[in-house]
Order: sequence, then structure tokens, then C-alpha cells
Amino acid sequence: MKQKSTGAIASTAAWIFGIATSVLFGALWGRAVVIDTDQLGESLSPLSESGEVANAFSKWMTTELVDAGVPAGEAQDASEAALVTTAVSSALEGLVVDVVYAAATDGAQGGSVDMATALAPTVPALTVSLQSSGIAVSEPQVAAVVADLDPLVIREPDEAAIVGGSSRLASRLGTAVLVAIVAQIVFGSVYIFAGADRLRRTKTLLTRFAITGMSFAVLLKLGSWVLDPNGGRAPISETLSLLADSKWVIPAMVGVAGAIAAVMVWLVRASFTLMSAKPAAGSRQQRGAPKPQAG
Repeated sequence: MKQKSTGAIASTAAWIFGIATSVLFGALWGRAVVIDTDQLGESLSPLSESGEVANAFSKWMTTELVDAGVPAGEAQDASEAALVTTAVSSALEGLVVDVVYAAATDGAQGGSVDMATALAPTVPALTVSLQSSGIAVSEPQVAAVVADLDPLVIREPDEAAIVGGSSRLASRLGTAVLVAIVAQIVFGSVYIFAGADRLRRTKTLLTRFAITGMSFAVLLKLGSWVLDPNGGRAPISETLSLLADSKWVIPAMVGVAGAIAAVMVWLVRASFTLMSAKPAAGSRQQRGAPKPQAG
């Protein structure tokens, strides 16, 4: 009865250890993505081609043209034509990156994007596009409209950073990492000390740890390809693909470290087994040797 109870406790502890391991790798990867704003901005940059961003730019430009006396229909057509220019596409891509940086800033002044500066390089291309659409406008007029743009507020003053190392999200993911590690130590110890062969049980946990880490990395790489196999197929799919692909090496490296630790434990256990087997073999040989005859 006691053996069954010990076995049930060990099985439960191993199960919780597995859950904690999965949480650990997920939180490690998520925190690495959140705090690396450079990589995060690059991963989110394809969103500049999404309908939401394009519609926001088109709506702003249409409003400005209508306010300047251009008929609504012509203003809408001119705005849509301006979206396909290289200068506008590049500016919108940079704008998404600027939004990420603004969301990661920390301080009482808040975080915002200077829209006038971000769209200033598009003034010549916008002027040409509008003129091609039949709207009589000069480059200085377009420049004046762009210069009057208000900053885009991403984070209000005294609000915490949304992403980055000082963000609440990074803090929560860090807490998840610590909780997972504590759970692994506690329930891993319960599983190890519930059996007689503790080295073997330690190797088993380390092997599970290694397999989970490398499997997590493989799933990230595979998921990245599944989401966007052709590269740049759709903005949302490409963004998710880049997010899945970013930082995949972290769970892979931690998993490899677990595999190395498992091999080391296996070698130690094998050496102990070999050392304990030699005296036993010698004892059997002595017991089997013929006794010397008296006289």
C-alpha cells in the first residue's frame, strides 16, 4: 500500500514538473521577444501593409484633401493611389517600428510618434501622386499639411511601458519563469527522492526537460513556416511567422543544456554502477576458488 502511494506521488510530481517545464519555455521565449524591441519592431513591420494601417493613412489623407476643397470621390481615389508609392510604403513600415519604440519608452513624459517627421520623406512622392490624380497641388502645400500633423500618442504620461524590459508584460513573464523554476525544483525533488535510484530519476527529468525545450524550438520553426511558407504572403501571417521564428534559439539552447546535463548524470551513474560491480565480481571469484588441501 505504501509503495502504491509513493508511486502515485512520484507520478503526480513528474506530471507537474512537465507542466512547469512547458510554462518555463513559453515564458522564456515570450519575455525574450517582448524585451528585444529591435527584433519586435522588425517582426511587426509587415503590419504596415495590413488593411488597418492602410485605411488609417487613407482616411487621414482623404480628410485633409476634402478639407482643402477636393471632392470626396477624387480625394478617396488619390489617397488610395498614394498608398502604392514606394515612399509611402517605406514610411508606414518605419512608422510601425517607431510605434514599438514609443510603446517601450519608460518615463513620466509618455511615448509618442512624431508623425510630421515620419511622413516628411513622403512629401515629394505624395505631391507627384496627387498631381497624377488630377489634383492641383504644390510640394510646399503638401509639406505644410504634413508639418501640421499632431504626434501619435502611444503611451500616456506616467503610464507603464507596454513592451520592453521595463514593461508589465515582461515583468509578468519573468514572474512566470521564476514560478516555473520553483515548481520544477520542488516537484522534481519529490519525484527524485521518491525512488531508490535517484540518479536514474534525475536523468529522466533532465531528459524530459531537454526534449521539451528542443520540441518547443522545433514547433516555433515549423509554426513559422506553416504561417507563411512563401514569405510575405499576407501581412498578418508574415508578422505571426516572424514572431514565431524570433528567439526560437533560446528554448533550443536551454534544451541542449538539459541534454548535456542528462548525459553527465548518465555517465556518473554508469561509473558508480561499474565501480560497485567490480568488488561483487571479485567476491564471486573468491567464493568459487578451490580450498587448499590440509597436509
